Amino acid sequence: MLVIMSGICGIIHLDGKPVERVELERMAERAAYRGPNGIEFYLDGPVGLAGLSLDVTSDGTGACRLVREERHGLLFLADARLDNRAECAAVSGRFGAGVATDAELMLEMLVAGGEKGPERLLGDFAYALWDTGRRQLRLARDAMGLRPLYYRVEERRILFASEIQQILAVSGVPRRLNERAAAWHLCCMQTPLGEVFYDGIEEVRPAEEVVIEPSSATHSRVFWEPNSQERLRYRDEQDYAAHLQELLTTSVRARLRARNPVGISLSGGVDSTCVASVAGWLRQQGENLPSMRAYSWVFPENLAECDESETIYRIADHFQIPVTEIPAEHTYPFVDDDLNRPHEDDPFFSMFQPFLEKSLSAAVNDGVSTMFYGFRGDVICGGSVEDVPGILFGGALGETRRVLARLARVHGLGRSQAVAHFLLRPMLYDLLKGRYQSAWRLPLFGEVEGEASKERLDPTPSRHAESHVSRGFLDRVGLPAAEPHYVASRVWPRYAARDRFIHISSPLVARGVGYAERVTSRHGVGLADPWSDRRIVDFILACPQHLVGNVLASKRIARRAMAGIMPREAIRSIGKVSPESLYIEALKHKAHDKVLDLLTNSRCADLGYIDEAALRARFERFVRGEEPIFDLWPTLSLELWLRRYWE
Repeated sequence: MLVIMSGICGIIHLDGKPVERVELERMAERAAYRGPNGIEFYLDGPVGLAGLSLDVTSDGTGACRLVREERHGLLFLADARLDNRAECAAVSGRFGAGVATDAELMLEMLVAGGEKGPERLLGDFAYALWDTGRRQLRLARDAMGLRPLYYRVEERRILFASEIQQILAVSGVPRRLNERAAAWHLCCMQTPLGEVFYDGIEEVRPAEEVVIEPSSATHSRVFWEPNSQERLRYRDEQDYAAHLQELLTTSVRARLRARNPVGISLSGGVDSTCVASVAGWLRQQGENLPSMRAYSWVFPENLAECDESETIYRIADHFQIPVTEIPAEHTYPFVDDDLNRPHEDDPFFSMFQPFLEKSLSAAVNDGVSTMFYGFRGDVICGGSVEDVPGILFGGALGETRRVLARLARVHGLGRSQAVAHFLLRPMLYDLLKGRYQSAWRLPLFGEVEGEASKERLDPTPSRHAESHVSRGFLDRVGLPAAEPHYVASRVWPRYAARDRFIHISSPLVARGVGYAERVTSRHGVGLADPWSDRRIVDFILACPQHLVGNVLASKRIARRAMAGIMPREAIRSIGKVSPESLYIEALKHKAHDKVLDLLTNSRCADLGYIDEAALRARFERFVRGEEPIFDLWPTLSLELWLRRYWE
């Protein structure tokens, strides 16, 4: 059977004790939805492995069955989609790229490439490699973390799985809440990757290879990270756009190696319309690729400000993509309990999960094998990254003035403050090549928005927490002084590129992608996000950031990359509209009583995480219109998760 593994798990007894099949079956059963095409078990004494199978390919070359490598005594299990199949086939010399499975090619690359092997794998993957001779286990994930992988190391055994709940199903695994993860979650859901909500269970981080020795000793290394010194210099701005067009086309094409048809969650925003347009254009060029179906939100008259139907159909009609409309009135947060369920692994889920559930259900009925999203497009090309010095040094003095004027209005700053914050400070940072402490000590027109210098560069996690979150709790669990992705950004010698790196490495975005992967897997559908491609990340971080976008031209480079692919009128009109009104309507009216119930006799309050009285009072003021919307979703999602899995 030729299949793609959509889940893996295993038990390895370091003391030589045989693995009981019932234990392995229990692990697999907890995530059985990842294996609609069957579950393959392998047991050999102290080693037990299982692969949960989902076939989304048309030719079977994506098969990721258990692979045995007799020469070196290796067992290899992977949940993967490999992009550079031809390169891996050339390295191995044992397979033709058209006949070998992804897992076979990956293993050959790992054997031939040595320490460089994981770095040379392009695509989405999570794998386990067991060396029978050395009794050594290697676990790794792709650079962008599209496939999940967790593990637990004990004195006498190792457990690993695609989902935490699979590890929890094994006998003897304690179930203890990691309160530090809960604290991170209450800080605007910025929980770093690697911070698991269960004590004693670890997460393999993106681009990390973890090696577990027979003694239970564990060590790891990062096999890929963007080059902070890399810088692209092309003669013309269109050359950058052409480069992005080539990369995005390559990324979309690679993810279209799927059974017909594929789906796309299509909004009127830049990210999903670019993906849909590239896929449609490739088919127009005569490439033999699966057809695409769109699944889109449509809003009633009372929420007409959220509706993007005009832009959606402009793209869909041009590329002859059929659209299935998902009525927004059926997707209110909290109204339908079945559509608002957190996963056992962690409390992260979207306030707009009902749309995700409805669109995936419709896609399954249409026979869709893979659903395309544009998740990382916002952080890759959008966000609040400004490169005013780049505009100025590029000779665009008039644009520099206009950008500074707009930034002053947006941030409520005076002219001199805007110049200091968005022009002089970044210039000084670049001049000092990232020695940011020196750059921020100089009193240039005072601080902006009352922020202290150190806080501006290495913000504390608690800055995200709402006033109802207990500061005593945050202090007790010992959150670090600075957010890890900000600390990691210190190596970037250019201010604007550093800001872009912070956006791209956002824990919130990474958690969102992981959450969506779980939801699509539960529906038996593959997930594809062409923007989550490390080649695009490398390129964008090396670009002059003023060409990527600014306050006057959102996602400038992405729009220009669509020249010759997307209709001109569509390029001008695309732009995401926030569906926040749907959420506010649910809080105030549609699900008011359910929300109030979550804020009453709260588990979060019982555990000392929040001040329930303060939260309820603030929520009631918001409902009466006496206070603007505030971020209570982290508290609501954590409360719902605690009630469901920790009562």
